[in-house]
Amino acid sequence: MKKYILLLFFCVYYFSFSIENEIYKDRMRNFVKEIRNNTSKDRIIISQNGNELYFKNNGIDEEFFKITDGTTQESLYYGDVLKFNIATSEEMKNELLKLILPIRKKGKPVFVINYGKGEKKRDFLKKEALKTNLINELLPSFSLNDLYKPINGYNVNDIHNLNEVKNYLCLLNPEKFYSIDEYYQALKNTNYDLLLIEVSYDNVFFTKEQIEELKIKKNGGKRIVIAYLSVGEAEDYRLYWKKEWNKNKPDWIVKENENWEGNYIVKYWNPKWKEIIKQYQKKLDEIGVDGYLLDTLDSYSYFEK
Repeated sequence: MKKYILLLFFCVYYFSFSIENEIYKDRMRNFVKEIRNNTSKDRIIISQNGNELYFKNNGIDEEFFKITDGTTQESLYYGDVLKFNIATSEEMKNELLKLILPIRKKGKPVFVINYGKGEKKRDFLKKEALKTNLINELLPSFSLNDLYKPINGYNVNDIHNLNEVKNYLCLLNPEKFYSIDEYYQALKNTNYDLLLIEVSYDNVFFTKEQIEELKIKKNGGKRIVIAYLSVGEAEDYRLYWKKEWNKNKPDWIVKENENWEGNYIVKYWNPKWKEIIKQYQKKLDEIGVDGYLLDTLDSYSYFEK
């Protein structure tokens, strides 16, 4: 009898735990949906660090799938567990592929961000891309602060949507540049099809005119400009951060990210945080970016644990 009682307890506990975990995923899905509804229909949304959100009840979540236009995957082949230039374990790679291959097969572009150096790695990534139809790049550091040579080289083609993209730049930390003007000129003089970038420097944003100019590659072809936007963590270097939060943080700020100083996990379903993101989103729309790279979507996993 005791055995059956324990089994019943375990089943109830597991079922409750699974429901609780799904609640946090649903809250993030709903948040992304709100972000979509807060902007124009033609604005591009790319998800980052949250590919589990595309799945529900052992299959693709059709409703969420329609909300975004593309997704990314960090460290699929190189850079797992913050180990630069080290191959990701087969186990982890296969787990990630189980998520992103169905997403790609269903038609959504997947941009793979690897961390490492070397021509052999670049050749390997180029061959893998032919097998998987994923867009691989090899970034020279975890800092995401520099330009790099794309795996597939450049082209003069006009880029109208994400499915036409052959290469991309992911530059989210412009610290190595002396000013926003130098940063802007560096970006302007490139031929990447897609820019996944930080669009401000010391809280000074690119102008609408500069964003429009960045939409043209140096070789004259059109390209897409996507702005970085962290929605699962607050950053203490953003305009919205208040000085008093350094000592007394609001109750919707939970804790600092152990791996990234100055980044704080938030209760992303909190109305005050949502309003902050809405206003930041409004600023991005005003300067005319083509869309957003929504980062830290995987913050739900902190609350699940």
